Amino acid sequence: MELSYRTPGKINLYLKVTRRRQDGYHELDTLFMPLPWLTDTVTVTAASRLAISSNNSALPTDHRNICYKAAKAYGAAANIRPDWHIYIEKKIPVAAGLGGGSSDAAAVLILLQRRYQALDKRKIVSLATQLGADVPFFLQPALSRARGIGEKLEPVSGDFPPVPLLIIHPRFPVSAAWAYNHLAAELLGEGEPQSVDKLLQAWQSSSWWKMGQLLHNDLGVAVMRKFPLLQILKEKLKKQGAGGVEISGSGPTLFAVFPSHEACEQARHKLSEIFPEVVTL
Repeated sequence: MELSYRTPGKINLYLKVTRRRQDGYHELDTLFMPLPWLTDTVTVTAASRLAISSNNSALPTDHRNICYKAAKAYGAAANIRPDWHIYIEKKIPVAAGLGGGSSDAAAVLILLQRRYQALDKRKIVSLATQLGADVPFFLQPALSRARGIGEKLEPVSGDFPPVPLLIIHPRFPVSAAWAYNHLAAELLGEGEPQSVDKLLQAWQSSSWWKMGQLLHNDLGVAVMRKFPLLQILKEKLKKQGAGGVEISGSGPTLFAVFPSHEACEQARHKLSEIFPEVVTL
């Protein structure tokens, strides 16, 4: 047995935190955009025990690893001993707001289900939801709006042209738990009802400046305040012509929408000169 799966990152074009639940989770209204060119590869092979390894030394390889948790959860639900070796080839930055861990966990569930066919779809989604709010999205990663804690997914249909999009990853991690714990209480609540629809309409019509103005993330406020470099980067991106700059997920990764692909490329070149050792573009 050896099965592999390439699994993508994501950004949140829109993220509104609507309420904090008593169980510690937060309910969201968010728009997930998968990044099919930014992927990890997860490989599962038969082994004498459950073990995790990776090309990235920053990842824990014990019970703290979300792939370890995913394998244990699948094994328990399917009544199968979790005797697997899971290798994670990381390209998605760790703790970056790009969904890498959640994506890897979903890949484990996908591969084990592909091998054993032991659970129905509803149970797989349930396991994914228990592992983390972003994990259900990565079971079928496509442009989607998500509500609840992320498990209520609505795929978005339509023709969407390529976005002049620049992704800026500062080379440090941010804990998702920290970002949620520092969310200002006054930000909780429903956003403007048509915000996501307006953003999608701007995208479909290639109204890049308008689309940039409609980007939103409640979690970005505290993260920006904590890390001044992010505000500096945002200001530089605006000076380079970005129509909008926002943080993805719990950060610290920024993304910017530009008026054209040429302007996007020019900004990438300029920022790589200004911050050669600080960010990945």
